[in-house]
Amino acid sequence: MRHDRRAWLWASVVFLALFVYDGPVRGLLPGAALPALPGGLNGLTTLLVAFSVSHAAYALGLRRTAVFFAISAVVSWLFEQAGVSTGAVYGPYHYTDVLGPKLGDVPLLIPGAWFMMIYPGYVIAGLLVDGRPYGTRGSWANVVWLAAVGAAVMTAWDVVVDPILSGPAFRAWIWEQGGPYFGVPLRNYAGWLVTTFVVYLLYRAWERGSAAPAGQLADRGSMAAWLPLVAYGAMLVSNLVSGGPPELAVIGPFVMGVPLLAAAARLSASGTRST
Repeated sequence: MRHDRRAWLWASVVFLALFVYDGPVRGLLPGAALPALPGGLNGLTTLLVAFSVSHAAYALGLRRTAVFFAISAVVSWLFEQAGVSTGAVYGPYHYTDVLGPKLGDVPLLIPGAWFMMIYPGYVIAGLLVDGRPYGTRGSWANVVWLAAVGAAVMTAWDVVVDPILSGPAFRAWIWEQGGPYFGVPLRNYAGWLVTTFVVYLLYRAWERGSAAPAGQLADRGSMAAWLPLVAYGAMLVSNLVSGGPPELAVIGPFVMGVPLLAAAARLSASGTRST
């Protein structure tokens, strides 16, 4: 069993290393003419989805990962489909063909892309609220607070990525009536908070009643527990170097960097206590 878990861990390391190379490293060294991995934006997204799934399998176990991914995929697709169809969730928008084939009006890649960052957000929220990366304990009020903090961490990412991917460089989706934040309607961020809060609340409520995740004790302060934080930070850098409003170079490190650094401090402190 431990050998199987280690295989998932090493798979996550490989996926994250490939993402860091093709995203932040190539973006920061444009003059080095480093070869790009195939797939472009969709390939880069798939790498980080694979990281989150494999690291979750290592830390939480396959059963919890399957439940977490299923909740994330189903809830996000339902909200997205309702959003595209009615404009009521995030504001009026529609997807272009950039992200590939669709299920209904939503690209098949999107439900996985939500989990891609929902999992690092889960780890960061756990550190910020409870000082541990995995698992859900305590009162129902604590479950709700964990879900709310996770939703805020996730929405902070969209503050950075949405103006980029809906902007002229990618046009992955189009805001039909625009909006005051680099063309993005403010309702979008309320929609993100609600969507991710529902995902986290459903999973953490289920997780609270299950046994402790496989990696909860072993990884309290281990190097493996740092990987989701690295992924969250690497996504920030990758977004900032991919082309977008220059103001995001200030906004991004604040909205994403503050919770990331706070979570890193909690993880570092837990590692110190465990040694």
